Amino acid sequence: MAYTFRLASAVILSMVVGGCGGDDTTNPIVVDSSTPVDALADTAVLDSSAIADASDAAKVDATPPDNPGPGPTQQCPFVKDQDGFFTLMSPKSDYVVRLPPTYDEQNPKPTRLLVSLHGCGDTAQNHATWAAVPYSMRATQDYIAISVGGRDNTCWTVPGDAALVFAAITHVRSCFYVHQKKIVLAGYSSGGDLTYLTSLKNASMFAGILILHSDLSQNVGANNVDATLAGASWKLNTAINAGTQDAVYPIATVRGDRDKMIAKGFPVKYQETNETHNATSDDWSLFLIPQMANWLAP
Repeated sequence: MAYTFRLASAVILSMVVGGCGGDDTTNPIVVDSSTPVDALADTAVLDSSAIADASDAAKVDATPPDNPGPGPTQQCPFVKDQDGFFTLMSPKSDYVVRLPPTYDEQNPKPTRLLVSLHGCGDTAQNHATWAAVPYSMRATQDYIAISVGGRDNTCWTVPGDAALVFAAITHVRSCFYVHQKKIVLAGYSSGGDLTYLTSLKNASMFAGILILHSDLSQNVGANNVDATLAGASWKLNTAINAGTQDAVYPIATVRGDRDKMIAKGFPVKYQETNETHNATSDDWSLFLIPQMANWLAP
């Protein structure tokens, strides 16, 4: 178990959203669709899934039947550590894996995959233990988790390191039964940067993204965010956890990117805490990872 950063209390505000939030961070509030999107800036917890336009609703209704895709094509030997983690090698890098406790290697069933990317200075192994599968989730883990290696103790190169991500996904799918429509990409800090760019340019590969302490503007430029979002082949499910005291990814920038995603029709689940750039396992286990439970790519 590795709670690598200090615990910060979340400011939680439950909402039924038609368009925005307010300043009250104590009591739940309900808003209607008459409130402008830019008023979302003071929201602590937000769910924009209810504000997709009619054309997006039609697209959801037209989602094709569940198609898990092909199963594994090879047996990949591994040795688990005492916490159930093990390391495999793709053609591009190593990556750390943890299987669900109920995964049956002899008779595998299609299973959701979480692909998680560490922040600057962290390692794939450590990130796997505090973020991809936090301690509190291990007994009930129902997804395959991988933490991509190749950039231990440094930052990701964005967008070039997408090649490491794709190689790890391809390799783990050859070893275990990954549901092809339930692949979720996640990242913290620099890993969030790579998550944003990789997912939006290759949206058809992913059911959604989880973002912790990162933003889109600093990667593509504030004036290019709308064009980048418009280039996605579908409006990915998105969950974002932001820190109001984060000096690396200022909250105003994160809120601005969030508002642009919502305006474009992306279904966004959003939470703010009083954290700095540091993060905790609770950010993953209590908010981000639970969001992906029912996500399905078109």
